[in-house]
Amino acid sequence: MHAFVWDHRFIIGLESVDSQHRHLVDLVNRVGDLVLAGQADEARLLPIFHQLADYARFHFAEEERLMAEVGMDPRHAEAHKRHHGEFLKQVLQMWNNRAQVAEPVASLHDFLAAWLTVHILGEDQVMGRIITRIHAGEAPAQAYDAETSARDNSVTALLDALHSLYHLLSEQNRDLAAANERLEEKVQARTRDLLRAEKMASVGRLAAGVAHEINNPVGFVQSNLGTLKEYADTLFGLIDAYETGDRAAIEPARRAADLDFMRADMADLLAESRTGLDRVSHIVRHLKDFSHVDQAEMQDSDLNTDLENSLQVAWHELKDRVEVVRDYGGLPLVRCQPAQINQVFFNLIVNAAQAIEGQGTLTLKTRAVDGWAEVDIADTGKGMGPEALQRIFDPFYTTRPIGKGTGLGLSEAYDIVVKHGGRIDVDSAPGRGSTFRIRLPVAGA
Repeated sequence: MHAFVWDHRFIIGLESVDSQHRHLVDLVNRVGDLVLAGQADEARLLPIFHQLADYARFHFAEEERLMAEVGMDPRHAEAHKRHHGEFLKQVLQMWNNRAQVAEPVASLHDFLAAWLTVHILGEDQVMGRIITRIHAGEAPAQAYDAETSARDNSVTALLDALHSLYHLLSEQNRDLAAANERLEEKVQARTRDLLRAEKMASVGRLAAGVAHEINNPVGFVQSNLGTLKEYADTLFGLIDAYETGDRAAIEPARRAADLDFMRADMADLLAESRTGLDRVSHIVRHLKDFSHVDQAEMQDSDLNTDLENSLQVAWHELKDRVEVVRDYGGLPLVRCQPAQINQVFFNLIVNAAQAIEGQGTLTLKTRAVDGWAEVDIADTGKGMGPEALQRIFDPFYTTRPIGKGTGLGLSEAYDIVVKHGGRIDVDSAPGRGSTFRIRLPVAGA
C-alpha cells in the first residue's frame, strides 16, 4: 500500500524527467510505507532520507540542464531553479528540526508528497510543454508567452498560490531555525555562566573549609609559640642574672623559672606544634593531590588514593557528625584525568554530607569487576523519591531550597563520568539514604 499514487497526470512527456519523477515518488512511498507499518524509526529512515536528498539534487540538476540546453526563457527558468533550492532547504530544515516535531516522519512524508504533486503538476508540466514548443521551432520567449496565454487561469492561480505558500513556509522555517539557534546559543552561554558561578561557589566553599582546617592547627601552634617565647624570656632572664653575678636578681629569677614544669611543658608544646604542622602539611598534600595541578592530561591513576584525597579535602563537611567507613578494595590503575574524577568524588561526598541531617554514616567502597573499577559512595541521609531519581542528573535540577544550589553539580559529575567511558547510577529511597555507583573502564574511554 502506497500513500502517494502515481498516475498519468504526472507524465510531462520528457522521458528522462518522467523516469526521475517516478523514482522520487517511489522514494517518498518508501517513507510512507514505514509510517503505515509503524516502523518509522531513525535507523530505517536515515538511509532513505539520504537517497531522497541526493536524488532530488541530481534530478533538479538534470531539469536545470535541460532548460539551459534549450535556452529556456529566464522568466520560467529562474523561478523554477529558485523553487528547487527552496525545496532542498525546506527538507533539510525539517530533518534537522525533527526532534522538535511531534510526528516528524509523517510530517516529512506529507510535505514531500504535497510539494512533488504541486511541482510536477505545475512547473514541470509547464517546463515540458515549453521545451516541446522550442523543439518544434518556437523561440524560447515565444514558447513561454504562448504557454502562459494557453494556461487555465484558475489552475494557474491555485498553483501559484501553493508555491507562494511553500515559499512562505520555507522562509518561516528558516527564521524559526535561526531563532532556535540563537536561543540555543543563549542557553549554552547562560549554562556556562551558571556552571562557572557554581564552580566559583564550590571553590569558595572548598577554600573556606580548607582555611578552617588549617586555621585550627595554626592557631594552637601560634599559641604554643607565644608560651615558648615566655619560657625563653624567663630562662634568658635567669641566665643574665647568673652572668652578671647580681645575687639580688638571681633568687627572684629562679622562683619565676619553675624548671621542672617548664621542661615537661616545653616538650608537650613542641610535640603539639609538630602535630599541628603535620596536620597542615597533610591537608596541603591532599589538596595538591586532589587538584592534580601539574597533571591535567590522561594518565594512570590510583582511584583509592584519589577518593581518599577527595575525602580529606571535603573533611570540613563531615567531621564531628558523620562517621566515615572505608572499604577500599584492590584496584588496578585507571586511565583517566584525575582532577576531573576527583571533582566527581568531591561533589558526591559533599552532597552525601548535606543529605545527612544530624549524625550519620558515609561509606566509601571500591572494587575491581571485569575490567572496570567501581566506586560506591553511600550515605544514611534522607534519600530521594522516584521523581528525583528520574531527574537527578538533569542540568539545573535540585532538591535544595531556592538559592542554595544551581543543580549543576551532579550533571557535571555525570558528564565527566560519561566522557571517561563510564557510567554513574544511583539507588535511593526516602528514609534509607542514597548510594551512587561510579563505574570506570580501567583502560580508559
